[in-house]
Amino acid sequence: MRTVQVNLGDISYPIHVGYGLLKDLGALYRERNLGRRVAVVTDSVVAGHHLRAAVESLSAAGIEVCEVTIPAGEVHKTLDAVKIVYDALVDARLDRGSALVALGGGVVGDVGGFAAATFLRGIDFVQVPTTIVSQVDASVGGKTGVDHRGGKNLIGAFHQPRLVCVDTSLLRTLPEREIRAGLAEVIKHAVIRDEVMFALLEACLEDIVEMQLAPDETDALIARNCRIKAEVVQADPFERTGLRAILNYGHTVGHAIEAATDYGVYLHGEAVLLGMASAGKIALDRGLWPGEDFDRQARLLKRLGIPPGLGRIPTEKILERMKSDKKARDGVLTFILPTRIGGVTTSRDVTPEEVLAGIEYAKGLSGE
Repeated sequence: MRTVQVNLGDISYPIHVGYGLLKDLGALYRERNLGRRVAVVTDSVVAGHHLRAAVESLSAAGIEVCEVTIPAGEVHKTLDAVKIVYDALVDARLDRGSALVALGGGVVGDVGGFAAATFLRGIDFVQVPTTIVSQVDASVGGKTGVDHRGGKNLIGAFHQPRLVCVDTSLLRTLPEREIRAGLAEVIKHAVIRDEVMFALLEACLEDIVEMQLAPDETDALIARNCRIKAEVVQADPFERTGLRAILNYGHTVGHAIEAATDYGVYLHGEAVLLGMASAGKIALDRGLWPGEDFDRQARLLKRLGIPPGLGRIPTEKILERMKSDKKARDGVLTFILPTRIGGVTTSRDVTPEEVLAGIEYAKGLSGE
């Protein structure tokens, strides 16, 4: 097992990463002195794969468990799903000494985390991420919330988990599309912070997609991403200094694509991939990063797989959705733009023409 510590003073917590770690969830939970009663929140897909193992581990540690299942998919990342959780917590008579375990991908983590942040004005919660995107990104950092018809993640709260338990063996139950989408966030981390990891992805991307890495190699890759996320979160836990914004590389356009398609066409990572292509083009046109680095990103994104069909989405609809982006300040959008592989800068003066050129570039890659 590898452990990455998120150092946030009184709300610090460990991220434990290991192959087959789910069986130890109960023991890790008890080590954190969390409540003896817990709600395990999952979705209708993950429940069939991993719910029983999670419940058995917690029960074996003497924890009283109630199970809560919400519908699967980004389209259900809504206040209606949060209400399902609230109702179950009330029916189970959980109190402020109880806790919530979010077992699933980013949607479950966000919905469960938001419910934990707001039920009885806040109860403890634990993240048990089951997808690549949630293991390397969404489960770390305390961002919780739901989507609104006006935009992605417009309703939410910061609520740090008490523990993150990452079982990398769970990734073997994922369909290939989920794996590829999750690896877009890994590429994001490499572009913004880690040139060595980018080179590693260039060398063995297909092996990673096909889950051909040895368990220890998979653990090392996931832990490396968690460490990047932890370092940024520690420096800017509430997005006040601006550093944490670098984690949004590819997300300004990506979130707008998700919202413009009503969260039903692209997985989050697929939209981020298209957003990275767009932001990379804007940076290239500005002369911010060398053409060689732009080409390296373009080649790696193509190997991962450009999701098709963006050309069918009206550009005007994407631009309109960008106006509701929660990262906007005084109506001005913040773009994270690469300066090299392993480094980025923040820009608040990207022109509409530059945005349009970036989106059209991504459309050219994606096609009809």
